Amino acid sequence: MIDEVAPAREPLAEEPKPARVVRGGARRPRRMRRARPTVRSGSLAVVLAAAILTGLALAFQGFARWAGEHPGWAVLLGLAAVPVLYALLRGMPHARDLRRAARAGMAEAEADALAATRTAPPVPVDEPTDPPTRTQQPPLLADAFPPGPEEPTLAAPFHDGRTTPLPEPEAPAPYATEPYAPDWEPQPEPEPEPEAEAVALTAAELDGVDLATLDFAALDPDTFEEAVAALCRRDGCADAETVGGAGDLGADVLATAPDGRRVVIQCKRYGPENKVGSQDLQRFGGTCWSVHGAQLAVLVTTSEFTAPAEEYADSCGIRCVDGTELTAWAEGTGPAPWGPGATLG
Repeated sequence: MIDEVAPAREPLAEEPKPARVVRGGARRPRRMRRARPTVRSGSLAVVLAAAILTGLALAFQGFARWAGEHPGWAVLLGLAAVPVLYALLRGMPHARDLRRAARAGMAEAEADALAATRTAPPVPVDEPTDPPTRTQQPPLLADAFPPGPEEPTLAAPFHDGRTTPLPEPEAPAPYATEPYAPDWEPQPEPEPEPEAEAVALTAAELDGVDLATLDFAALDPDTFEEAVAALCRRDGCADAETVGGAGDLGADVLATAPDGRRVVIQCKRYGPENKVGSQDLQRFGGTCWSVHGAQLAVLVTTSEFTAPAEEYADSCGIRCVDGTELTAWAEGTGPAPWGPGATLG
């Protein structure tokens, strides 16, 4: 019998996959999606690499220990492993071949992409239609209402009977040709009143003057010191004298009190708006005790003392005589600085 040979079956043609339809009728082939590495696969790879490295390290450590115990067998095993390693290295592809294969694959992919773009039909572009005419547009809101009365214009002002029209503006007056002259005359500034000259008296003249009627603020600084010395001589300090001037170190009047104490007085002729501050007291307190050997330090002024100055005087034991107390001392209604009624500060 003749064996019947079965005819070879033709391979079934694969059904074409439907291409993705793009707007405008153009079709383009599907692109293969690349598998994206996930965090889980990356973690598994890291764990696997760490396990392999750990195993290699343990194996190398065990082999080194065994080679130390059996050096002869270790040498023979090393000689046998050399040809095996050489064969493995010869069989592995070189880096140059890998680069050539990668370049060839990239060139082939670029050629396929260029061919696909050339064979794809152009995408039709919808042309804009003509804009609708005015007859096709819907009527505007203003066209739906009948025309109203004409609006007033500036040429014919509108009067509704309730608004009073403004009067027409008057024409501006022509500019004056004459220079501008003010209708008032500048008044001269009043001259300041001259200050009253300070009274200057000598020690001999002050001894013959009634000190109770003397205006201490009208005296000049030197006469004021002489007047304070005259008050001291009147009330029992026979050796009172002025020592003020350059280099006096804060002492203007030196005297001896009736009880024998050494009195050092500094005089400050100030105006009512200028008060004696703590700095003046500090300068006087730094010299009256140590330099002049005062047993009683007094500061006399025609003005007043500030609160810090009075506090410093209380702490240092300096007696302060302001303008009011000075007048009372001169009139006899107040005590002298060394008297029983005098107080500190």
